[in-house]
Amino acid sequence: MTTRNEPLMQREAEGQNAARHYVGALAGDAASCQEACRHCHEICRKTAFDMSPAATQEVSLDDVRLLFECAELCQLSANWQLSGSQYCRQICAVCAQICRECESRCVGKAAREECEYVCRRCAESCEAMAAA
Repeated sequence: MTTRNEPLMQREAEGQNAARHYVGALAGDAASCQEACRHCHEICRKTAFDMSPAATQEVSLDDVRLLFECAELCQLSANWQLSGSQYCRQICAVCAQICRECESRCVGKAAREECEYVCRRCAESCEAMAAA
């Protein structure tokens, strides 16, 4: 026996399933973003510390400072995402900005290709999280 409320109940069930899917997708995006941030932190620090003395002569102090700032902000972003901070979106937006700047300063420098790539990946991920 069907009731008049069945279409309504079906729509509600579909809405709940869609909401669960959306929340699940966000959780997956958050995990992906946390990983991108952690990886960017690691590579930016490694890049800064692994510069040869000859390379440091060619790099401005601002570039080295930016590598460390980017690394630390990425770590902060990952930590705050993990803790579920209410400010995650804002932190992710700033993290994306810094990663884009770091990426642009690494373009065309053979010793910093990996840093360029991970900064781009992290920026994209953080931009998505900030917009969610």
